[in-house]
Amino acid sequence: MIEFFIDGQPVKAEDNQTVMQAAKANGFYIPYFCWHPHLSVPGNCRICMVEVEADGGGWLDIACNMPVTRGMRVLTDSDKVRARRKETLQFITLNHPVDCGICDKAGESTLQDYHYAYNGSPSVSRDAKVHATKHYPLSQRIVLDNERCIMCTRCVRFTREISKSHALGVQNRADHSLIRPVEDGRFENDAYSDNVIDICPVGALLSRAFLHKARVWYLEPTPSVCPGCERGCSVEVWHRRDEWKLKALDPRQNARIDRVTPLENPAVNGPWICNKGRDLAQIFERARAEQAMQKGKPVELQAAIASARALIGAAKRP
Repeated sequence: MIEFFIDGQPVKAEDNQTVMQAAKANGFYIPYFCWHPHLSVPGNCRICMVEVEADGGGWLDIACNMPVTRGMRVLTDSDKVRARRKETLQFITLNHPVDCGICDKAGESTLQDYHYAYNGSPSVSRDAKVHATKHYPLSQRIVLDNERCIMCTRCVRFTREISKSHALGVQNRADHSLIRPVEDGRFENDAYSDNVIDICPVGALLSRAFLHKARVWYLEPTPSVCPGCERGCSVEVWHRRDEWKLKALDPRQNARIDRVTPLENPAVNGPWICNKGRDLAQIFERARAEQAMQKGKPVELQAAIASARALIGAAKRP
């Protein structure tokens, strides 16, 4: 174990841990966009800047890619750090549209949270924002708003490191960079593609199924287990809060499932679920069968049981 100091308090870190990892393990919060605990470290957003104290003057560096050394002293919220984070956010939001009022990520956007916490000022730029493609069809399931994208590259790294589809990449450079799928349609067939919606820190990647359906503060999650296969992934089933129930519209909307998202469970599914699990909302909303059915037609209960027994018997392995 390595002992060092965060904001004047002695803490311990494992060998080869970064300042970000050690801070999270010891209950200290450092903001981040591009960093993700289950992905590689690109170090490109710079919002996780911290100050390192040292004799003769310290320095500023990113916590996500800075290894802990014995006795180092790190400040996570000094005046220098807050000034640098404000400058970083000014840069990140330089071309970002101010359309939070219609963004489905509103209420879950870390860009909103960090702007409020570390910036809170109007843009210093007087130049017109650089425009990019809106509502780009990344797949049949996901819409991409390139104007909101901050190029954290989490989605690209996910397809390379987690789903292994290698389906997304970065096209062009600088303020003309765009996230784009590979031309062979691989992203369309990525069974875990919808996870990029969850890990996107802004409103760039949006679910077609959830688009403009509800504000997240209208909803609350209920922990559950996905019945889609034998793995039994932990999920959260999102439905309308009692205090936000609709009175003038169709009351069935108060009881519907608005979306299904992963509930992190290191022993089963980690922080991910497959697309089939996310489609449970549509499956659960179907009308329930009120009598035994076989091939879509009503049958006697005993006949249905006999057919089910025969199918199960045929499926047994020797």
